[in-house]
Amino acid sequence: MSAPFFREHRFYPALLALTLMLGKFVPVEAATVPEPTRLAAIATRPASAATTPARTTADKDIRAAFAAFEARDVKALAAIKDRVSSSHPLAAYPQYWWLVSQLGLASNFGVTNAADIRAFLTTHADSVVADGLRREWLKALGKMDKWELFDAEFPLLNAEDNEITCHQWRHRLDRNERSALTEAKAFWSTARLSPAACDDVFARLATEKMLPPAEAWSRVRTFLENNQLADARKSALLIPGIPASFERTTAIVGQNPAAYLQREKVQANAPASVELYLFAITRLARSDADRAARLLETNGKNLPADASAYAWAQIGLYASMQHDAAAGAWFARAGKYPLNDNQAAWKARAALRAGDWPSVTAAIQAMSVSEQRDAAWRYWSARAVEAGGNSDAARALRTPLARENNFYGVLAAEELGLPQTPHWQGWKPTAAAIDGVSKRPAIARALAFYRIDMRNEGLREWVNGIRSMDDEQLLAAAEAARMASVPDRAINTAEKTLVLHDLAQRYPTPHQADLTRHARVQGLDEAWIYGLIRQESRFMTDAKSRVGAMGLMQLMPATATWAAKKVNLVRFSPANAIDVPINLNLGSFYLRHVLDDLGHPVLATAGYNAGPGRARRWRSTLPLEGAIYAESIPFNETRDYVKKVMVNTWYYAQQAGETKRKLKEMMGVVPGSREGGTGLSSLVAANVKEREAK
Repeated sequence: MSAPFFREHRFYPALLALTLMLGKFVPVEAATVPEPTRLAAIATRPASAATTPARTTADKDIRAAFAAFEARDVKALAAIKDRVSSSHPLAAYPQYWWLVSQLGLASNFGVTNAADIRAFLTTHADSVVADGLRREWLKALGKMDKWELFDAEFPLLNAEDNEITCHQWRHRLDRNERSALTEAKAFWSTARLSPAACDDVFARLATEKMLPPAEAWSRVRTFLENNQLADARKSALLIPGIPASFERTTAIVGQNPAAYLQREKVQANAPASVELYLFAITRLARSDADRAARLLETNGKNLPADASAYAWAQIGLYASMQHDAAAGAWFARAGKYPLNDNQAAWKARAALRAGDWPSVTAAIQAMSVSEQRDAAWRYWSARAVEAGGNSDAARALRTPLARENNFYGVLAAEELGLPQTPHWQGWKPTAAAIDGVSKRPAIARALAFYRIDMRNEGLREWVNGIRSMDDEQLLAAAEAARMASVPDRAINTAEKTLVLHDLAQRYPTPHQADLTRHARVQGLDEAWIYGLIRQESRFMTDAKSRVGAMGLMQLMPATATWAAKKVNLVRFSPANAIDVPINLNLGSFYLRHVLDDLGHPVLATAGYNAGPGRARRWRSTLPLEGAIYAESIPFNETRDYVKKVMVNTWYYAQQAGETKRKLKEMMGVVPGSREGGTGLSSLVAANVKEREAK
């Protein structure tokens, strides 16, 4: 789940939260003159300053070619592709876009122009454009049943594509290769979304009676559970004897599940009736688990035992996400039903909030082996084992986790009492290494795309360019990205190393003077602001989100305009919010505002991403450990966001020399809703009193 609706309030909670958590309040009245900070004392890199070269005529042609491609203006695209110099790093792209456009517009282009397409693929072998063109060509050939050309190209496909694979299965079935049925059945059983090209293959499976009704209904249930109604209906049509009303009823259930549950009596011996009832239970539980439980209790007595257990597991799942205290009891009513990883995870989170450590252990043990390896569940397993009195087993679980650099790794290391001083003088690449990496074609293309603000294309080229690099090459590429003003690639690439590391590259401190000034004016902790910006924009000064948030601190236009009035910024336009000093000025002011409102760093960080109202609703009635609050946030994006912002802040504090700062103390205890107001962390209470006294 994401939170685009609350993007307007992103700075509000997160910034507020971090300052509270860190306990670094500076009296605003006394903070008008910034002082040197310890972060400022960190040595800057001696490499040349990052620069963004001016766009050339060829750069503009590339942009124009892409615009023509998106507009399906093949005539304009043809003219541009012929005038772009072959020496330009992106010279292949206008030709690539033209070929892809032709494949989409002219049904037989892939056959009549096969020689041209092959020549392009040969010239640009092992490149992103070759992979993209081959995929589009194979799809076109499959739709036309041009199998001779298809068979020649299919083995050269680098990445799996479901649509192309389904075309290949169709072709093999035409040749009576029954192994294609076995492969298709395995794919069908995964209940993954499938393209239209698979429809004929799945119909053949049904004709061959390879889709047992029980398995087919399991697939339908999975799609209904995930609200993927079109695929659920399409799958149901493959089941013999499916009621003609099934499709229409799914729509009725989707519109008003409670009404359906109240009026319909489930028919235990009719699979369609059972699955529609379970769909209604799941649909209602998403918004009101308590009502779903009551309706299941009164009207669901005819459900088969396994279906009833599933229904209670679904109610337990959504009750946990709604922080309903009855979630554990509803999970218990599922009995020995084999929970999936999502259900087990939320059973564990509900148990964490309830302080029920044996249930935490049981829920984690119900997860798949791969899910249990997640850092979160290794950490909480250790806590549960320790709560049960087995400190040796807890230490054994924490020890390998403590070597990791993530949120739970830091917490585990603190609990083991291990030294927590990251090494900031990491491995540095030579100028020759940086130059060599920069000249690699894929890296050169990626940086060229970033230069002309075509980031999606630049990202694809960058990922392709670094995929086989060793640690030294990765760090050289990271420095090349930093020098080219692409800090997000610098950070992400530096994070991929396995043995050689450079934490300063992972946690850069740009715009120090402006950030320090505004942090001091607003009485905010620099480490927190840096940690939040690192998660928000990766220090891309011109970053713009899909919903319109801008700049380092990802300010929405309305938020920026409001803040500009509050700080008396004259002649302000939302377009100016991308300017670094202005963005930091308005963002830090807004952060201060949010901090004063929510009163706790973890609450504020959550609210910054998902909205302050939600952050408040996610509290428990009683005080709750900050890490448990964070782990039990129902939005995946926000849960991940909070943990990353907080651990970012810890690293920035360590970089500034504040080696005694503890992440667990920063997380603190989130006050309960019964305590009145938002409450204040014990870490900041003294600072607040000092501010009020002044």
